[in-house]
Amino acid sequence: MRASRYLVVSDTVYADGRGNPVRLVLNTRTSRVCTLGDNLAWALRHGDCATLPVEVSDQLSDLKILVPEGRDELTDVMDEQRAKARSLASLNYVLVPTGYCNLGCEYCGQVHVRGKTSANHRGAVRDRILRGIRRPSTEEVQVGWFGGEPLMAYAIVRDLARQFVEAAEAEGVRYRSRMTTGGALLTMPKLRALYEECRISSLCLTMDGIGDRRSPHEQILSVLADLVAHADEFPGLRLTIRSSLDVKDVNRVDAFIDAMVSAGLNHPMIEFDLRVVQGWSNDASTTRTARQRFAAAEPRWLRRMHEVGMVTRTLIPAQLRGPLCPAVTRTAEVISSSGAIFSCTEHPLVPEHEQGDVLELVEHADHDRQRPAGRYDDWHDRINRGEQSCAGCVFLPVCGGSCPKHWGEGNSPCPSYKFNIQQRLDLEAARTGLTPLLT
Repeated sequence: MRASRYLVVSDTVYADGRGNPVRLVLNTRTSRVCTLGDNLAWALRHGDCATLPVEVSDQLSDLKILVPEGRDELTDVMDEQRAKARSLASLNYVLVPTGYCNLGCEYCGQVHVRGKTSANHRGAVRDRILRGIRRPSTEEVQVGWFGGEPLMAYAIVRDLARQFVEAAEAEGVRYRSRMTTGGALLTMPKLRALYEECRISSLCLTMDGIGDRRSPHEQILSVLADLVAHADEFPGLRLTIRSSLDVKDVNRVDAFIDAMVSAGLNHPMIEFDLRVVQGWSNDASTTRTARQRFAAAEPRWLRRMHEVGMVTRTLIPAQLRGPLCPAVTRTAEVISSSGAIFSCTEHPLVPEHEQGDVLELVEHADHDRQRPAGRYDDWHDRINRGEQSCAGCVFLPVCGGSCPKHWGEGNSPCPSYKFNIQQRLDLEAARTGLTPLLT
């Protein structure tokens, strides 16, 4: 047996409750953090496992910390991710019901214009998804409402969602729905309709421009505070407040935390997700600098958010629960308000992609077939062949390569935990009562 290639051992030695020296060991295959004696953890880090007692070896094998000598773990990981991406049981549709947005975020690469879809567009979208729901192989359908600003097409969302829900119930198919919105058009009546009628169980609200004039209007915070006050009426609703940071925003996170606490949004039903702005096929020359500053400051933000009761994205990277993204999944597709079907969520309403990356038009598509192949459908094979640097990364099981599109554009999309995992392990140790052992 040998140590798995997917282990991260803490640099810090801690003292457990009895004063024994221990380290944390993260297995990214399982997203599990184990507390092991310092000598054992040191042996795992340096691959010195031949002399381990049989009972210890068996225990570590059960935890996938030790694997058989010669085991091709990269292929194992890719096979697991391929299976999720190729399963016919779960269909995923991301719908862009309107090309218009009422915000106009600086980093967005989409072009937002007022205008109507073709007369047959809504019917074609409806028919395509209903056909998918009724396929004998379908067990689950996920519908995401994206933008533009999807609430600019609120009536369309309600009309289509009602038909999707009815069909799923009639076919005995699990139905899940989510929406990404800027939030400016949200009201409590709309929230109730989205939750009860449209069956939206996951709502991502984007709040960008932390601490400056672009910050969310008081009305948004008021609606969210009202939602929190009636949380028991929305069981199972997952609300994520996501803030995308550029270079100038990195210094405003503390103000953002203060604002969220003052509004009473440090509540278990709300999860916060801070991330670095990514370019949408436009100039992202400042992204690398922002990412470096973000990764350096993030552990302090995570600590403070935890102290004030704000729920954050998982401190320790979680396992991929499904396929990486629609772009690598033939049973997933993105339908733009333009009528074009794409594989990538960053293609709709972006001129160069609306010109060059259309897979087919929804009004002309064969609704009994999967979308045509996209440029990233072979992503797992590329990694398995070693054509992507992700093949040698310890975080591949939880990251999956992050974003094939950004890699293809020469913009590394590696998640922040790749650069601050040791500080995250220190935070995890503090949460579990371990203290750094002074040397």
